Amino acid sequence: MIELLNCGLFSYGKDDFKENQDSILPPLKIGNGYIFAIADGVGSYKGAKLASQIAINNLSKMVLDHDIDIDSIFSTIKDEILKISDENPDLYHSATTLTFCYVNNDNVHIGHIGDTRIYVKNKNKLIQLSKDHTVHQSLLDEKIYTKKELKNIKGKNKLTTAISRIVELQYQKLCYPVSELIENNGLLNLYIMSDGAHHFWEKRPRFSIETLKNPIRFASSLQRRINKNTSIDDYSLIAVTFLPKSQLA
Repeated sequence: MIELLNCGLFSYGKDDFKENQDSILPPLKIGNGYIFAIADGVGSYKGAKLASQIAINNLSKMVLDHDIDIDSIFSTIKDEILKISDENPDLYHSATTLTFCYVNNDNVHIGHIGDTRIYVKNKNKLIQLSKDHTVHQSLLDEKIYTKKELKNIKGKNKLTTAISRIVELQYQKLCYPVSELIENNGLLNLYIMSDGAHHFWEKRPRFSIETLKNPIRFASSLQRRINKNTSIDDYSLIAVTFLPKSQLA
């Protein structure tokens, strides 16, 4: 069975006066693997925090043993969000993003909707595995603008989909063999960052090798970097190191 070696995490609101609409699921052992996740409530709508909590609460109950049904997970969470909005019309526009990862000894399963990101460490770099569901990413995909040209164009944080009543559910499903993602030392390092966190990582994606390979140090360093600046949004991170069974001696 895969072994959880280390984990660093945080989740904070944009400031002391507003509710943190992010909800996180620290690594939870289920069956032969671990699941962890970040859900970011869409803050322009009432019920954002409740929607992100529903996503995390349901996610922690639905993964069974070796396999994972990502389609069922997203449809079930959407049904639950629709249910609470049916019961309370004020929550009609409740919405959340969700990025989760289920890791067992064989595969890394990813379910993703929104602009939270999941990365894997490769030597001294973090490689993004998910794709943002934003206006900017759509413009890049359609080759209308380059990344450099988009820097001064609005829409970077405007979502094109979420778990919600009012937009179509368009999520990303990924599955990577663990053998493709582990490093030469046999370890698997994964990171999930909400947009409020990866905004600061993307601006200056450099940490020492010693910091990068230790999730607790990484979380501490990124949090200090955010605290020195003005946060643009709620910010959350889960950084995890696993040791697959094949590497156990």
